[in-house]
Parts: sequence; structure tokens; C-alpha cells
Amino acid sequence: MKRIRFFFAFVFLLSLVLSACGGTAAPAVTEAPIGVEQPPAATEEAPPPVPTPEAALGWSTTASTRTELSFAFPGEWDGASPLTFGEGLFVKHPDQPIGMTFQIALKGSPAELLAAWGKKEIGVVGIATFTPDAVEDSPAVVISRVEVPTRTASNAELKARVAYVQRAKDVLEVMWFAPQDQWEALQPVFEKILASVEIWRVYSHSGLGLQTMYPHDWQTPAPVWEGDGIWFRAQDDSRAMAVFIHNEIADPVQKLAEWQPDRLAGLGMQDCSLAAGDRMDAFSAQWESRLGECSRAGTVYTFEVSFVPNKNRLLEIITYAPKDEWQQAGEVSFRHLLGMLIDLRQ
Repeated sequence: MKRIRFFFAFVFLLSLVLSACGGTAAPAVTEAPIGVEQPPAATEEAPPPVPTPEAALGWSTTASTRTELSFAFPGEWDGASPLTFGEGLFVKHPDQPIGMTFQIALKGSPAELLAAWGKKEIGVVGIATFTPDAVEDSPAVVISRVEVPTRTASNAELKARVAYVQRAKDVLEVMWFAPQDQWEALQPVFEKILASVEIWRVYSHSGLGLQTMYPHDWQTPAPVWEGDGIWFRAQDDSRAMAVFIHNEIADPVQKLAEWQPDRLAGLGMQDCSLAAGDRMDAFSAQWESRLGECSRAGTVYTFEVSFVPNKNRLLEIITYAPKDEWQQAGEVSFRHLLGMLIDLRQ
């Protein structure tokens, strides 16, 4: 799976120092619920592949099961940090009133909240707060594949724009702001942040002992097509991740070497190829994988498979998507489905 990874600059420097000393830098850890046990190292009976360090400069990403959000933002900005008042997160320029806020757990309808916005003081205490001189309706934007209307408020110094998105259990407010004289120049930055926003739903299964998040507009997770496990699928079944549970301690590298694409026959996949993969990220480490292509109903699909040690069992993880959507699926859907996967068992 081809991935784009985002780290703060100090993580990059730390990885270089550790590499020079013969060490290995740990991958970035996304947020997991407080109090949930993290999986320990694999047992001696089945040693896992050694994780390799990663480093990339540029934008950073954040993902949280608490807010059920993920998004990217410029690496030089501060955040993502909790809002001082209300529930949610903000990211901002370190020296200027430029940034974006994500407030969750709002009640009421998005239309009512949008109509009321701008009638009082706007902003976040300690970041950018102002009383607008003018408020007007603005063009709609798309947030996590949901088109929503927006409003813009401004005074002589600052300008802000807001959108409200109905989620399964609450309303999400997304607001972006900047000084008047920088507003137009910053639009590409705000547009890139908005394009990266993904709304998620937390999934926990006590029987399987697994928890993760899946995109809000995907199907309700279901059992895998054979054996034990869980299957996350887009509404049209084009993108998916299947997690098969094998209650055994075994060498993941050997199991991967023995794996054959006929595992995908139950999906209607045919004429499959198989080659070395690009490693799969799961449980805060990287695992050897295999990559291939199959055809189904006239569409070419790319798939990736890996075996991941999980205490006293082995997880067989398969992701797939149409070939022309594979990179985007890997950068968003699969990245966080895998990154937020944890073991709930005590």
C-alpha cells in the first residue's frame, strides 16, 4: 500500500539520531481511548518482523476515537489541541490568528446553528475572537463527502467562515479564520484542510476483542465472508478491510509466504497476481505484506495482505480497492482503519 506519512519535524530529527546510533524510531501513535490496554510485543514463539523507521516532512495529521475525526494541517501550525471551551479541537498558526476549529457534541439542526452564527461574538477564547460587522451566506463546501452550506463573517481586521455537519449523534462545527489582508491568499490552505477532513464512527466488538474507526458513510461492519473476523466496507463494496482472526501462535512471515489469492474467491475476484508488498502499518508497527491485483466485474482491484501478531493470536488483514482509487484509499481509509485498531482484551 503506498502511503503518505506525516510527522512533526522533531520526530524526523529524532529518527535520524536513533538511526545513527543503531536504534529504530517508533512509528507515530494515533490517539486511543484512555484506559484501553495496548497490545504487548509478540511472543517468543512467533517473533514479528522488525519495524522500520519512517519520516516525512510537510503536513501533519491527527485522528481520534474521542472526536471521531481525522484531518491534516500545515506542519508548522500548533495543534491539534483541545478547545478551551466546548468539546473539540483546534489548529492554528503559532504567531497569527490563522487556523481552524472543530467543535463537536453540538445539539440542534445544522440549519438553525448556521442561521444563528454571527449574531454574537465569534471565535475561540485565546485564539481569535471578534464581533462581526457583516455576516453573509457563502457557497457550499464538501466535508467528508457531505455538501453543506456556509456563512462568512468579518470586521475590519478578521474574517471567518463556518459550516455545520450533521453526524450520527451530534452536529460538527467547522470554522476557519484569518486576518482580512491574508484571507484570499490562505484559501488554498483552508481548502486542503477541508478536503482532508474525514468523519468516522467508532466500532467496538467485545467478542472479537477489537476496536477501530470506520468512515461514517460505510456499511455497518459485518462478519468476514469465511471464518472469524470483521469486515469493513464502503457502501458500494468497492473499498474494504477484512480482519480474520486465527486463534494460534504462528510465524507471520511463514503464514504470509503460504498465503494464496484464492482467499479472495469468495469476493468474486479472478485472475489474481501476487508480489511483494510495501509493508502494512498496524498496532504501532510495520509488518511485511504482499500486494496484488485481481479483476471483478470488469474492474481491476488492488489488494494487500499481512499477518499481524496479536498476543496469543494472529490477525490476517486484507485491504482492497479499485486500482485507480488505491492510493487515495490507502492514504485515508486504510491508514486510519489500521492506525486506530486496538485489542480490547484484558
